[in-house]
Amino acid sequence: MENTGNLPSLDNDSFDWRRFIKQTVLRTLCWVFAIVVFGTISDQGYYSPTSKTNATCMFNNNECACSYAVGVGVLAFVACVVFPILDVIISKISSATAKDRIVKGDLAFSAAMTFLWFICFCVLLNQWTRTNSEYVMADAARAAVAFSFFSIITWAVLAYVAYGRYNVNLNTCEWLTALFPRIIGNGNSE
Repeated sequence: MENTGNLPSLDNDSFDWRRFIKQTVLRTLCWVFAIVVFGTISDQGYYSPTSKTNATCMFNNNECACSYAVGVGVLAFVACVVFPILDVIISKISSATAKDRIVKGDLAFSAAMTFLWFICFCVLLNQWTRTNSEYVMADAARAAVAFSFFSIITWAVLAYVAYGRYNVNLNTCEWLTALFPRIIGNGNSE
């Protein structure tokens, strides 16, 4: 079947390399930003004041702030590994409902990660402005705050790209629904 105009290809082996490369670059940026956030907090985010024997979080001694940032960073890291694999696999899946679930999952997860990174940025920034300790590694704290902000932007762009992909799938379904009665009606011709 020849693909004409803006009609989508019905070939299951078709693969949109341009979209895949865009998403992979964005996911790589998200991956790097997640590594910076949870890496700096895990490595330099805890300090031991001379009066205490246990290390405490550099963000206003708030363990929840460090734990939340590390948790969101690790979740983003794992997602940035899993979703490119799903992007490759989706072109080989023949089930429309499975493809639809993957696209909806990508959209929902990207939007949720945007929100989680926004909360992370707000918490880290709030706790950092209240921190007044001389033992804190200021550069590591600033890097964690800055890269959590950059993560908001990259995940929001990923959510936008996923929404565009979801919208294309909606248009494809409408086109197929409009095409289906014509196939049934013209089944005996030629």
